Amino acid sequence: MKKLLLLFIIGFLINSMVYSQNASTYFPSSTGYKWYYKNIPLDSNNNPQVNLATYRIDTFAVVTTYNGLSANVVRLKDHLLSFLQNTPYNDTNYFNFQTTNGWQYLSVSMFPDSIPLPGLLNFFRSMENWYSVFRFAQSVGSQYTIVQKDTTIQVDTITAPLRAKILGTRLNDEVVSTVYGNYTAKKFVLLFGLYLHVIIIDIPIVVQPDTTWFAQNVWMVKKVTPTVRIDLSNFGIAVNIPIPGNMYELSLPPIGIRNISSEVPENINLYQNYPNPFNPVTKIKFDLPFRRGVGGMTSLKIYDITGKEISTLVNEQLSPGTYEVTFDAVNLSSGTYFYKIQDGDFTETKKMLLIK
Repeated sequence: MKKLLLLFIIGFLINSMVYSQNASTYFPSSTGYKWYYKNIPLDSNNNPQVNLATYRIDTFAVVTTYNGLSANVVRLKDHLLSFLQNTPYNDTNYFNFQTTNGWQYLSVSMFPDSIPLPGLLNFFRSMENWYSVFRFAQSVGSQYTIVQKDTTIQVDTITAPLRAKILGTRLNDEVVSTVYGNYTAKKFVLLFGLYLHVIIIDIPIVVQPDTTWFAQNVWMVKKVTPTVRIDLSNFGIAVNIPIPGNMYELSLPPIGIRNISSEVPENINLYQNYPNPFNPVTKIKFDLPFRRGVGGMTSLKIYDITGKEISTLVNEQLSPGTYEVTFDAVNLSSGTYFYKIQDGDFTETKKMLLIK
């Protein structure tokens, strides 16, 4: 009996280890999931330029077949001035999951597009295909080749042998702090490189590392691509061109506030959110009367059950009237949350329930 129990425990532990490495567990299970990112440029010294940040929205649109594999299709729009900017999606990513490997369809947009060498666009286009990019069961610290391809180009009188390759490395798991809390994430570094290939030596022209963190059921929670430079001195060309870097961090989803009545209420009121329970969008209504003395700020904030602030929906000076705020909890887990209004000395808190 003891042997059977021991075998059961060992089998359970092995299955748990395999499951934890399963690539598909790191991707949302249902279409409609949205990711909201802040896109922060990095300067030449790789310092974040927060004041120049833009925004990006990714949407898990559909599961379909793409170039021979089942694909989780993610449509995205980047470089937005705000999440509420009305603009079409301008790029698409395709992901496929096979046991412990996350496959991605790599396209021309994945490679540096500012290298002033002729003929490279078609060369990069010839590399477009599915590749096993994120290998969740890979030994920590061991590097693997995702793709490698050679070509030659003519620069003036020089015939140059070039090599393009993408290398991957899985690093130790890390805890990533986000606006939604802390995630224990898988960490990968992809090395996108273009080299002058001489016999057995690869002389870098441009090499750009791309570090990405993935959390279970969420996918990408952070990504850092540093600023690097293109060096063409080996071609006799005095060119040193920077390729700007950036950092993507999870951001809170957009909220909308609108004045639904300009009639002046007698008292401050905070209404129960509707619908409640909700999934994932709900509306919160409140009344603001005339203020005595100098007008102050009105705030409306969301808290989780531990009292941690999750989101600030309103923090501004508002005219008297009745307002309605939309709260999108698409990236929050099911549970009890609280919303609290504060206006001067007045505060009120109500409870709401998110069920997914």
